[in-house]
Amino acid sequence: MKKSFYLLIVLLLSACLPSGVQVPQSPLLSVLERKAGLIAFLGLDGNIYVTDQAASENIQLTKDASPPNEASSSVVIYQSPAWALDGNQLGFVRVEQNDSQLSSKVFVADIDAGTVKSVYSSESEHPFYLYWSPDDLNLGFLSSSAMGQTMLLQSVSVEGGERRVLDTGSPFYWSWAPDGKTMIVHRGAGDPTLGSRLSFLRMDDEVSEFGMEEIPASFQAPAWSPDGEYILLAHQTDDAREIILADSTGALIETIDTFNLNTAFAWAFDSEQYAYISGTELMETGTIGNLHVRDVASSEEILIEDKVVAFFWSPNGKKLAYFVPYVIRPETEGGEESSSTTLLLQLNMLDVGTGESQELFTFKPTEQFVSIIPYFDQYHQSTTIWSPDSNNLVLSFVTPEGQSGIAVVAASGQLEPRYIGDGLFAIWSWQ
Repeated sequence: MKKSFYLLIVLLLSACLPSGVQVPQSPLLSVLERKAGLIAFLGLDGNIYVTDQAASENIQLTKDASPPNEASSSVVIYQSPAWALDGNQLGFVRVEQNDSQLSSKVFVADIDAGTVKSVYSSESEHPFYLYWSPDDLNLGFLSSSAMGQTMLLQSVSVEGGERRVLDTGSPFYWSWAPDGKTMIVHRGAGDPTLGSRLSFLRMDDEVSEFGMEEIPASFQAPAWSPDGEYILLAHQTDDAREIILADSTGALIETIDTFNLNTAFAWAFDSEQYAYISGTELMETGTIGNLHVRDVASSEEILIEDKVVAFFWSPNGKKLAYFVPYVIRPETEGGEESSSTTLLLQLNMLDVGTGESQELFTFKPTEQFVSIIPYFDQYHQSTTIWSPDSNNLVLSFVTPEGQSGIAVVAASGQLEPRYIGDGLFAIWSWQ
């Protein structure tokens, strides 16, 4: 009773705080708050773990990770964790190198059953990105090809069996339709010299491809709305580069906006809203620029005029977490600027209902977290940093002492981030 009363007081006080003020988290809060979903993370030892937001119990899924060292010629690396929509199955990649021999496997862990099984293996094709089909029956993934000259889009059943090669291209982006049997793919990322094109893939007994007439503009991942009604694309006309809203067949419904350099976009999970970045600076990969938030049913817009580099919708569609990068040059002992630079990310939270935004947390991200930022429009569809109840986010950061760790950040902005353990990269389950 006393613990519950104390927790209630903490929550009531935090609800009354002025904007920008954060209170330290009580040790009791992580124990007493309602848990939502599971967090999968890559530990400092290179192994895959699963825990909850209180880190009350760590489930170790792998035990044989071995980073490079001079004492051994064998290296085992785990990477690319991705939750199925059921919140129970977790896919991940194992890469092993012995002397000059490299091999890769894709595993699926069933958390409830306590099993981990291999569903794909190869010594010539090496997966590096996983994206579950919406029906949780198949695991789509990108891999290198045997010759290393392009990427392969493949799919494998969670029960194992023969893999299916669906398509090839480089670079390669795709979005599943909600039926789990159709996807829209984008090869070449808007570069005609790379054979840039858009098409639909239908996966029946055989894979059927239906090309689109649209000429892709400078964007990466197409985005199918979660309800299956719409698709966000960017195409090139004779006069402009345009972000367009298309129906499920790819037919144009309306032009949303024009842009000069590049763009990236993603749907809210209720399919009623979407957001996009209009690039203001030329980049090799990714997009940085102004953030736009729009409603499908109206022309009203929320505009964040800042250097936004990535964003992630909350599951309930009411908030949008977005990141603004800062590059700093530490001073040397002599007071001069160092030649080395440090990247910091500022996490901001937009309340879509009010249009108000607040800064939550500025941090140095881990290399693993940084690696997904330029491709957030693709990762937004396959992974999430949000808790299923939309109350918290999980971030992977480096402490001032140089330690890589995992923190839970309250979306309200009224509690300090809570450190839940050491780790390199973490994602939350969808449920």
